[in-house]
Amino acid sequence: MDYSKATNLQLYEITKDETVKLSIRYEAARELQKRKGERDEK
Repeated sequence: MDYSKATNLQLYEITKDETVKLSIRYEAARELQKRKGERDEK
């Protein structure tokens, strides 16, 4: 799945949804952390 096209809100909702597989939630959380790191570097 390509998380780079998802909005931050969509990624957040995936990470909070307990019905989603843990591996998918983990990938969404990693994408959010990556974006936060990119934003903080600016």
